[in-house]
Amino acid sequence: MDTHTTLQRKAVEIAAKLRKEGADKPAPEESFGLFKQKGDMIYLVGDTGSKEVNLDNDYRVQKIMLSAMRKDLVSCVQEVSEGGVFEALLRAAMPAGLGFDITTDSEIPEEQFLFEDPGTCAVVTVHIDKDEELVQYLFDNHINVMTLGHVTKGDIRIDDQSYGNIRQI
Repeated sequence: MDTHTTLQRKAVEIAAKLRKEGADKPAPEESFGLFKQKGDMIYLVGDTGSKEVNLDNDYRVQKIMLSAMRKDLVSCVQEVSEGGVFEALLRAAMPAGLGFDITTDSEIPEEQFLFEDPGTCAVVTVHIDKDEELVQYLFDNHINVMTLGHVTKGDIRIDDQSYGNIRQI
């Protein structure tokens, strides 16, 4: 089975799971966990690649992200956990009816990058007007940041491959 078919199948499975959990509908307490608008930039923020738990570092990253939220530098923060980056993206996108166009890390196999828990990190979106300010803030605070892509009107694209519309998966 080729990678595109595998990713398509996993996308449908994860979307079905999220719908079953009710995660496709916005909840009032999730205001920072949902995509806000088309064109927002998407980043992967935090420590990826380390499976070791470092509570001091986890606390530091969370503290900086909370500060970024209070400074209105981010519009969405969705923790990445066992479902991987792809599930975090779907959790933020589905309730809003928005999609995403991302590029994976070329040094990591696509399936591993998308579906495995990468460590202590979050998918973060920021309005394009605050993009540079957020990146500088994270850099100044020694937080790793990787550009993933941007929020779309509803299309899901990964590494220039289309996976349909968020409402169709």
